[in-house]
Amino acid sequence: MRLEHLTSDEEDFWRGEFAQENWIFGALGLSVTLPEFAGGVPALRTMHFGYYLQPLHLNADDREDLPRKLVFVLARRKPPLDFLELSGAGIRIPHCFPQGFTLGSVLRITLQEMKKLPLKDDEGRVREEEPETPR
Repeated sequence: MRLEHLTSDEEDFWRGEFAQENWIFGALGLSVTLPEFAGGVPALRTMHFGYYLQPLHLNADDREDLPRKLVFVLARRKPPLDFLELSGAGIRIPHCFPQGFTLGSVLRITLQEMKKLPLKDDEGRVREEEPETPR
């Protein structure tokens, strides 16, 4: 497994891509005190803990169901993305991946599958997709 981090520009790019689908995207950091790695002196450090996705949809059913549906779909595709975790109201994307995956490929696949998920209207019915206009 290989650890990966996005640069601030890459993180801003993905934040914008997911924002277009009405999802929050960001890095997770964990504040820790690690005296053994700070020369024996307790020092507060921040440990990178992956990335997080959370829906911002107005329909309460979508906010609660979309992360679960997305993880389900991603875990059953070929090859499966079965290493994503449901966490609170969203999804944690780890910063290390099995062979054959990169952070960029995982985010790209996640975004593609996210766009296919059906959304609900204010009454809880699945919204009809607007037909695409021919170009």
